[in-house]
Amino acid sequence: MEVKKRKDQWLQQDDDRLANIILQAVSEGRSQLAGFQEAAEALGRTKQACGFRWNKTLRKVYEKELENAKSQPKQMMRTHLKQALTSFDQLSEAYYELKEKHEQLQHDHVEVLQWLETGSKFLKKGNI
Repeated sequence: MEVKKRKDQWLQQDDDRLANIILQAVSEGRSQLAGFQEAAEALGRTKQACGFRWNKTLRKVYEKELENAKSQPKQMMRTHLKQALTSFDQLSEAYYELKEKHEQLQHDHVEVLQWLETGSKFLKKGNI
């Protein structure tokens, strides 16, 4: 006698795929709801069915993985923030160096103009 399967029965591969999609979404900082929508499209089910399966059955199984996934966006944000602050410090340092060089060039420019003016006056007087 053959055992009949329900059309909407969840297979282990469906559960695995659903869990992977949800954990990936959460680790990227997206919501579980966004994961349900993505899983629905991938599995050919409704997002409500995916959400129900996750919350009723799989969430308990993947509790540790879910907690780890939730902490990943925070760690990534800290890393990005550190990089941004380092970049900001480097940019600030470069800005102040360029500002100092610019001021020196302005000063040199004024001196060259004064020297040219003095030379021009000297030539006009006919001292050569």
